[in-house]
Amino acid sequence: MSYEIQPGIEVENCIKCGSRPVIDQTKKGWEVKCPNDACKNVIAAPLVDFETWNRVNKKNVDLKPGDNKFMRSA
Repeated sequence: MSYEIQPGIEVENCIKCGSRPVIDQTKKGWEVKCPNDACKNVIAAPLVDFETWNRVNKKNVDLKPGDNKFMRSA
């Protein structure tokens, strides 16, 4: 069962479709996810993790020196 996030909580919309996320409880913890199942945009953690959701779903992501998303190969 999914729960809507209260309007007072600042949370980024889904970067793929623009929908406001919902939270869902699972056996292992909580998920912040897009209500549109086609997006498959989800953050899973033991506690509700809006910080990671917001970081991943910002349109202009500023990478820090240690946050390189590309793997180096030989």
